[in-house]
Amino acid sequence: MSMSNNKKSIDWYNDNAIFYTDHVRSPKESIYHSYYEKPAMYNALPNLKGKKVLSLGCGSGEDSHYLKNMGALESIGIDASKEMIKIASASYPECDFIYMDMEKLEFKDESFDFIYSSLAIHYLEYWNNVLSEVYRTLKSDKYFLFSCEHPVYSSMDCIEDKKTKMRELSYTREKKTEEYTIIGDYLKHGKRIEKDWPVTTWHKSIGEISSEIKKSGFLMSEIIEPEPMIEMKKLSERTFSHLSKIPGFIIFKLYKAE
Repeated sequence: MSMSNNKKSIDWYNDNAIFYTDHVRSPKESIYHSYYEKPAMYNALPNLKGKKVLSLGCGSGEDSHYLKNMGALESIGIDASKEMIKIASASYPECDFIYMDMEKLEFKDESFDFIYSSLAIHYLEYWNNVLSEVYRTLKSDKYFLFSCEHPVYSSMDCIEDKKTKMRELSYTREKKTEEYTIIGDYLKHGKRIEKDWPVTTWHKSIGEISSEIKKSGFLMSEIIEPEPMIEMKKLSERTFSHLSKIPGFIIFKLYKAE
């Protein structure tokens, strides 16, 4: 499934563009972004001064704005949601935002000095097309930095605690007569639909991800498994505790050799 075919998720972002923008722009609301994924992503950035950069799945434009402020000469963001592009364009006029499918990049070969994508690639069932397009449009000796749901996290099932009514992502064993059934499946490629955030993402193992990366021609420069910032603990001790033990996201830094 391509992003353009993931109509349900695109429709959700179009219908909830203002809600989503308000959410990600509030550090207290989007603690997974503010105190977990973003600090790790920004810490892994190369020198962007005077560079031309691209953000895939740019949403409401915050990352493109940040990359511009880090010295990028030109910061472009693309997204499959027209409503998100409208908000990004109105919010950050110093950047360029374009409605575009990340699997069909409408740019010439070797157009960019750096390509970035935050929590967007996991909306695609298969990554071969987007990795191929990123490789084509990225200059040699440059990096592609992206984040996605951690395969350990996405392989777990949501179980609701009958006492607290809180939903937990975990591996559990359910006893059935003399046997135990494991709930959750790391090795099985599959669709993942969140009850509280009704968009479709795809789970795949580290082995499957590394295979797609290898086929694209990229070299693996770095794999980052973020740890939550201590500031998160003040806002949600429960979330801080969970992310301190089981990673929610994973970051890949890929290198295109000369």
